Amino acid sequence: MTDSGKPSLPLQLETRRLILRVPQPADVAPLHEAIVSSHPQLKQWMPWAKSQTPRKTQEFCARARLRQAAAEGLDVILQEKVSGEIIGAAGYPRLDWELPKFEIGYWCRSDRTGLGLISETTLALADYAFSTLQAVRVELYIDDQNEKSIAVAERLGFRHEGLLRNGSRDGDGGLRDMRLYAAVSMQELLKPQPR
Repeated sequence: MTDSGKPSLPLQLETRRLILRVPQPADVAPLHEAIVSSHPQLKQWMPWAKSQTPRKTQEFCARARLRQAAAEGLDVILQEKVSGEIIGAAGYPRLDWELPKFEIGYWCRSDRTGLGLISETTLALADYAFSTLQAVRVELYIDDQNEKSIAVAERLGFRHEGLLRNGSRDGDGGLRDMRLYAAVSMQELLKPQPR
């Protein structure tokens, strides 16, 4: 438990191929490189990616440690166990301790997509939310045109609950529709097939 009485959030989780951990100062440069290497793809779906600078990456890393310590959110980097390379980030960008419910967000380097790493990450975060944090609901908000993220949600068994018209802005400031996917128990979610 934190000083505020909220359950503690983890500093690290592991999957078969990844370490999901709160970033440290030494992670700023490799995390920023991962963002830059995937900039053309990321900026389509994530407005923050359009103007990401090394300083903003440093601020993200510092803020992640504060948010985790205060149980206000969980931002983790995705580090491959074999190579040690940082290949993305994920976590609970928004949470509601009263219900409790957790939103899962994620992104991955363009050269690591299609390998099931985001499915593995999402499943681990959902499992931790349900089994350890006693979540009654886990949500994913996905741009209506982001076919790869939609495929992740549907492959894992999240249910499409609705469309939020003009629910977000894209990297150029245009309005985008967002799909809401959710699960209310771990039993609803499928185990990803090994690759």
